[in-house]
Amino acid sequence: MPRILLIEDDASIQRFVEFALEDIGAELVITDTVKQGITYLKQTPFDLVLTDLMLPGDSGITLLEKLREQPDMAPHTRVVVFSAGLTGSVKTQLQALGVWRMLSKPISVLDLLTCVEEGLSSRATSEAPMQSEAPITPSSGSLQDLERHAIETHFNGDTQLFRMYRTACLAQFSIDIETGDQASQAHDLPALRRMGHSLKTVLHTLAEEHGAQLAKALEQLAEQQELSAAQQQWVQLRKALLDAQQRHLATPC
Repeated sequence: MPRILLIEDDASIQRFVEFALEDIGAELVITDTVKQGITYLKQTPFDLVLTDLMLPGDSGITLLEKLREQPDMAPHTRVVVFSAGLTGSVKTQLQALGVWRMLSKPISVLDLLTCVEEGLSSRATSEAPMQSEAPITPSSGSLQDLERHAIETHFNGDTQLFRMYRTACLAQFSIDIETGDQASQAHDLPALRRMGHSLKTVLHTLAEEHGAQLAKALEQLAEQQELSAAQQQWVQLRKALLDAQQRHLATPC
């Protein structure tokens, strides 16, 4: 059975990948740190690695650098960078490090499946990295219209999969709120940045565009070391998460 290693610290994204790949016939191993990922790679072979860039501790870039420095660690493993931070300079850096593919968050189930199936295929070639651009979501419209767009764009038209993912995310929001509160009280800007970075993708995938914009702004403010502004932005994002929970729980599926 093919083996896939997912290095991703956001629980909602972990679930999205699990849902997307549950019928692919491969073993999916999940960890939230590069350190643990390297341990897994040293212990047993993997056919494919999916890794985020912004992670607690070492980054996805560090993983690629270590794989390049130690080619015997995973000589036949293809690495896919799966991130919302694929700027032009980052893409150039990743190409120089020999990454096999680059996927921009958020991504559709179909695009993720296609990439993974090609990565696991013995016929797949080692062509230059593919860059899958994030789809554009309408900025206005009713919640129902936005959700229909999200279902078609990210979930290949599978309403049940969207609802399963949404339910998991709504439950995760309570944990996210607690984590964000702790980061804000501790003046932990890196943690607030990671929170914004992760939630902007999750909220966008759920068609929560207002919340996604708040999360993006939080990420930027934390990156710019604007503590007071980031803390205020977290308060707004926190409210958006609570509002999303209440609205969806009050709306029958």
